[in-house]
Amino acid sequence: MSGIRILVVDDHAIVRGGVRALLELEDDVEVVTEACSSKECFELLTKGTYDVVLMDMKMPGIDGIEATRLIKKVYPQIKVVVLTNYDDAEYVLEAIKAGSDGYVLKDVKKGDLIRIVRTVIQNQSFIDPGVTEKVFLGLKEGLKTSSERSRFRSILSYRELEILSHVINGMANKEIADAVCLSSDTVKTHLKKIYKKLGVDSRSQAIKIALQEGLVHFSR
Repeated sequence: MSGIRILVVDDHAIVRGGVRALLELEDDVEVVTEACSSKECFELLTKGTYDVVLMDMKMPGIDGIEATRLIKKVYPQIKVVVLTNYDDAEYVLEAIKAGSDGYVLKDVKKGDLIRIVRTVIQNQSFIDPGVTEKVFLGLKEGLKTSSERSRFRSILSYRELEILSHVINGMANKEIADAVCLSSDTVKTHLKKIYKKLGVDSRSQAIKIALQEGLVHFSR
């Protein structure tokens, strides 16, 4: 039986390296690969086979919640565990709605991380004990994620989010075309579709909606 194949997605190299070093010590882990962004994550998923993705939440461009939703849509067999510093109940609920199999805080103890990975591999879910109380309190108080944000996330494709992230970072259509390996005309077509889905008719309005709803983030 082959070992567990893990993809670690985080925009901080020191975090990726630390998690990788920790997991590679385990006998049942076959390989640990690193990705610094959601874009690189999807590129790696098209080239290799993975069992578990450990996903950071806040990253430039497409964030971890949206990346999780897209992974579960395209690769439903892959387990996704959100590994983050954020313990807000809203983030946990968003991650669950996106299809994540686990939600873990980055201060997880050394031996617990691999146990969590093994847990989700066995088709069981895991929520960090450090956030469960907040989640229950949030549910009792009627906390829910924005319905508009959920709607936008369900209708925008990965390519559209990628282009939108470049728009937010001030890139012109030609620059976006070069970055995503498309023609300028194709980028314009994508932008028209984005405007229609967001219910706007200008670049500035699209940027405003995307930032307000947390669909994509500025590059750092």
